[in-house]
Amino acid sequence: MLYFRRSGSIRQELLSLLKDGTLFKLWELAFPRFQINLQDLPGIFNQSQKELNLWIANGVFLIIFLLTTFLGNSTILITIWKTSALHSAANILLANLAVSDLAVGLLLEPFFIVHILTTVKYSEIVFLLYIIVGAFLSVASFITVTAIGIERLLALRLHLRYHAVVTPSRVTGVVILIWVLSGVIACSCLWDSSVLYAALSVSFIILLVGNSVVYVKIYFVVRRHQRQIQHQQQNQPGNDTFRVSRFKKTALNTFFVCMLLLFCYSPYVFVINMAFAGLNFSPSVYFTVTTLIYLNSCLNPALYCWRDSAIRAAVKKLLFRR
Repeated sequence: MLYFRRSGSIRQELLSLLKDGTLFKLWELAFPRFQINLQDLPGIFNQSQKELNLWIANGVFLIIFLLTTFLGNSTILITIWKTSALHSAANILLANLAVSDLAVGLLLEPFFIVHILTTVKYSEIVFLLYIIVGAFLSVASFITVTAIGIERLLALRLHLRYHAVVTPSRVTGVVILIWVLSGVIACSCLWDSSVLYAALSVSFIILLVGNSVVYVKIYFVVRRHQRQIQHQQQNQPGNDTFRVSRFKKTALNTFFVCMLLLFCYSPYVFVINMAFAGLNFSPSVYFTVTTLIYLNSCLNPALYCWRDSAIRAAVKKLLFRR
């Protein structure tokens, strides 16, 4: 791949061999049972040099994302599972998001990499399964991120009643409901693909508005608590200040997770809606916005370790213990 990228003469020679069919004739002589028809190939070799370079770059990035997605989310899940101090209601939702990201890396990214870098042609049923699984995991991620924000809002509002109301069993029930609802939305494409894209667009808008409302409320709750603490500073020197600042930090952590998801998914949602409105995009545009979605699953574990000191310490203990 590096030779192909850096050497113009090697790149041009290889492309000419691909275009005139010489390599495929050699393949057919060596493996007569596996015949290749040039008419069945995707248009990758008929693209301009700029388009071809973009396709190859997408493929290289996706391979890197696949490896880091698998390693990162697996590490997060093993860390939460093996660290009893992390067995909280909040981390159940975080683990659920990691499961969704891991499934994206294991189920969707290999399919997409093969699609853009090889001549393999998928049947309509395989493409339908890809769309259903992709929608299933995307909706699950959307709803989980929203649930994480709601959980942080409840932690700020309920105070001492939080652990009695937000229990691990109830959060587990919410997780099950998230996957059931995601499955219902994803399977809507069995009736009509336009129904699925409409459902995804509506879900995206609803969750965007919902997350905005949640974090605005979190901001005002934290601000009100800080004012109350300032008035009571002399009677209660520091305990409440520490508690509010801790919840403020965790709410900010979930806000970063939400913003990362919106940053990675918004271009795809915009392109798909514009395509349904009648605008035409090149395949490279679709590949690029889809690559951004896979980037989200890759970066989430790094974001957890960066923002959450407890998870960071547990990961270090897991990886570097003697």
